[in-house]
Amino acid sequence: MINLIISKTNDPSYNLALEEYLTYHFKTNDPILYIWQNANTIVVGRNQNTYAEININEAMKDNVHIIRRNTGGGTVFHDMGNVCYSLIVNNDKNTETSFADVLKPIIKYLQSENLNANFSGRNDIEIDGYKISGNAQLKSKEKVLQHGTLLFDVELPKILKYLNVDPEKIKHQKVKSKPARVANIKRLLTDINKDVSIEAFIEGVIKSYTVNEEVKWINLNSNQQDIVTNLWENKYKLREWTFGKNEDFELSKKAYLETKGLLEIKLNIDKGNISKIKIYGDFLGYEGTEELEKHLTNISYDYQQIKDVLNNFDLKQIFGEAFEIEDILGLIL
Repeated sequence: MINLIISKTNDPSYNLALEEYLTYHFKTNDPILYIWQNANTIVVGRNQNTYAEININEAMKDNVHIIRRNTGGGTVFHDMGNVCYSLIVNNDKNTETSFADVLKPIIKYLQSENLNANFSGRNDIEIDGYKISGNAQLKSKEKVLQHGTLLFDVELPKILKYLNVDPEKIKHQKVKSKPARVANIKRLLTDINKDVSIEAFIEGVIKSYTVNEEVKWINLNSNQQDIVTNLWENKYKLREWTFGKNEDFELSKKAYLETKGLLEIKLNIDKGNISKIKIYGDFLGYEGTEELEKHLTNISYDYQQIKDVLNNFDLKQIFGEAFEIEDILGLIL
């Protein structure tokens, strides 16, 4: 028998809270298959420095959800063209829990659609050399969670837009994501004259794991729902969970802005707050930067808080007539 649940929300913080509940609190000896989708979301690996992985300025300007997950690995972008699966099984010697073993049903399903799918590297699925799935694991004493992405029809340009921070600009000790050749499953199906909807694709993924199995749908009672809500509100919705790890670092960024001048910003981040900031350059403003630097010190390294401070100053007086708020935000973040 296999337990099945499909999320009814596209809120990434809730979906990860539900996944944690299913992994640590839901009592069953049978496998759990959990299918979910996130809208417009960047998901950071457990051990990563969020600031080092993301173009924070672009992401926050576009109201992208940013969330940290419980598993390791790299940063990924989710939208409604991406399908997430989670498989949770008992942690015992009789259960196959290698990445390759867990992914066999999905690979077999893709192959049944005449796609040249295969397991690749440590934890990926590729089709004709293109990565279409990345995966990660978490192990407790009782359970093994493996989850992953399935790029069905994702807006791929957004990956470059939001995950393109220059790694030389931030000094840190954690893992950096590496770019890969990626493609959408839908496009690869179209190339072989197959038209598959995302609903049919999700159904195919579910059937790949549930074939020849009795399916038991998970319906949470009020007490179970309360546990999920508590995780959602007191962990995954909190800024500290996503941004609180490795918030001490130095950032130095310099840019020559055409018709505006050279601008350089150096700042220290301590526990998520700007502890020191200095602004240099050959810009032609009438006022100095000291008062602005004073007001930017000891505030959270957060898009909205920094923007609120900048909005209280006449930036053209400080930097010159051609400067806009986004010029300063883009360098600070």
